[in-house]
Amino acid sequence: MQALFTRKEAFTFWLPAAAAITCFVAAVVLDQKLLLVLPFAVLGSIAFGLNIRFLFFALLFAIPLSTEFEVTATLSTDLPDEPLMLLLAGSLFVLFLIKPQLIPVEIKKSSLVLLLLLQLVWMLVTVLFSHEVWLSIKYCLAKSWFIMAFVVGGLYFLRTKEDFATASKALIFSMLIPVLYSLIRHAGKGFSFEAINATLDPFFRNHVNYSALLVCLSPVLLLWYRFANQQMRKWVLACMALFLVALFFAYSRGAWLCLLSGFITWYAVQKRFLLSLIAGALLLAAVSLFLLIQNDNYMKFAPDFNTTRQHFDLNEHLEATYTLKDMSTMERFYRWIAGVKMVNEEKLKGYGPNTFTTYYKEYTVASFKTWVSSNEEKSSVHNYFLLVTIEQGLPALLILLALLISMFAIAVKAYHTLNDPFERSLAITAAVILSMIVTLNLLSDLIETDKIGSIYFLLLGIFIRLHVKLKEQQSKL
Repeated sequence: MQALFTRKEAFTFWLPAAAAITCFVAAVVLDQKLLLVLPFAVLGSIAFGLNIRFLFFALLFAIPLSTEFEVTATLSTDLPDEPLMLLLAGSLFVLFLIKPQLIPVEIKKSSLVLLLLLQLVWMLVTVLFSHEVWLSIKYCLAKSWFIMAFVVGGLYFLRTKEDFATASKALIFSMLIPVLYSLIRHAGKGFSFEAINATLDPFFRNHVNYSALLVCLSPVLLLWYRFANQQMRKWVLACMALFLVALFFAYSRGAWLCLLSGFITWYAVQKRFLLSLIAGALLLAAVSLFLLIQNDNYMKFAPDFNTTRQHFDLNEHLEATYTLKDMSTMERFYRWIAGVKMVNEEKLKGYGPNTFTTYYKEYTVASFKTWVSSNEEKSSVHNYFLLVTIEQGLPALLILLALLISMFAIAVKAYHTLNDPFERSLAITAAVILSMIVTLNLLSDLIETDKIGSIYFLLLGIFIRLHVKLKEQQSKL
């Protein structure tokens, strides 16, 4: 019978992982979040001195396990993944500075890189005109190490099918820890709808963030199953079942919707109508927005402040959604209206990255106000595309849409053109996950978070790689 892990894998990856899990358990039991950082600090130090490849996979393992940590009253970070990102980004920068021949060749060959650079250049332009320059500078710095760690790092470290297998193991087995932890705690509370958020601390802020990462990692299991041996497939099936159970009890409407969008994308890629579907969706969105703005038609959907509330029963929650009496839905309308008005004020350059929460309240409409409109947690507009437009202007939205459409176009072409079965499967899996991220970000701005943001930039690196593979294959014909 074939072993689940080789001896080398056990000593170089899984034994340190077991030690890390011990620290995580101690952190939860003792309520000491800094213990979450200890294994990664040790591993990061070793990796920096020996091989930064270990640092990359340690970062992937850290993503589902990271926790928000307040350094001061005005400064917070995600531990341990954000320090690991910074360490990896810095290590790669120094490495490429010393040995420029090691820079991934794909960076010079894909138009996706040009779109990414254009996005960054325009972001820097908006920083110069920002209403809050220091906040915008901090945002750009954080974005830079995301891109370096995941886009460039992904291109550098994920070269073979074995590399992708290691990456999938790091993400999936790491995600199993909060999944099991939440399900066990949730079972003790009768799997009630109102108890889900309390079961996720310290790994996730709420069930939205948790279910988002859960649903985005689910297609990875399908890819893993496709190329796993018979022994491993049993473990993958067990993980699939556990993920589906966890996804159901996460009680997140957005994540459930992602399953539908993922299936539609998978079918549309296979049947070659994905780009037509995207064009239709963009047209529908534009027409809907025009009709809502015209003659202030959006006011017809204004809620009753006294009946719009947060629900603690799943059936009531779902009913309130389609009757427009759910607090979270109405709060989104409250912020979206303000956001559209802000875009009207600053169409070209926006207000500057990371400034929405500072300025949006003067543009709100009182008729849509809810019980949580004080926004003490300083959350954002809950639509990433609108957020980009508010903070960086209409040019930034157009660049973002061009980048996303290009990624989907590459996925379709790669799936139907590439000869390697693994690369074809990778293309359709990446398209499904990207569609899930797009769906999530129509109702949130999770690309700005460490967990979904990291997956998004990893996907961008994968699409750059697939684009170059397509070019290389075509050049040989």
